Amino acid sequence: MFWFATMPGRPPDPLKREKILTAAIALFTRDGYHAATTAAIARRAGMSSSHMYVYFKDKEHLLVEAVLRMKDEHTALSTRLAKKSAGLDDGRFIALFYEAQKSIRHRVRFIAHCTVAPGTSHLFKGMDLDFSEVFLPFLREWPETPARDTAQALMAIAIGYFWLDNPKAAKAASLGVLQNARAFLRLQKTRGRKTQ
Repeated sequence: MFWFATMPGRPPDPLKREKILTAAIALFTRDGYHAATTAAIARRAGMSSSHMYVYFKDKEHLLVEAVLRMKDEHTALSTRLAKKSAGLDDGRFIALFYEAQKSIRHRVRFIAHCTVAPGTSHLFKGMDLDFSEVFLPFLREWPETPARDTAQALMAIAIGYFWLDNPKAAKAASLGVLQNARAFLRLQKTRGRKTQ
């Protein structure tokens, strides 16, 4: 998704592009998309607004790149979480998940807001922004449909946490979802054995 304007004689500097993106993420997260101006982003990145347009076509393009970057950060966090979750019981996994989310909670909240806001939601149509996949490695022994349904229920609770900042309630609700889903799977197995 890189976009560079053509500049005669000099190739674009990837470090400057990174500075702009970092500045945009910080300001979009702190102030919101509409309140963060391109002038403020450029100033924070240490350049003029016109120079910023060498790297990003417009503010909307910058927003899409910022959301994709934050999704990449969430994916990396999810990968680390998946490695740590092997062998954990439900309670310890949920505690580990919410502890890990502390560092990026504000960014996930921003992503959720941008992808549904009337002024920006059109930018994300057709993009795969399913964050529930973070739970799938923990549910890897489960059949696919119950695993995906449970992962989506767990992410819905997590999004509530990102908005309301109530980790105790989110952990309790998440643990309840996991325990109920496991009980349902056990019941299905038992019924399956009786019919054979």
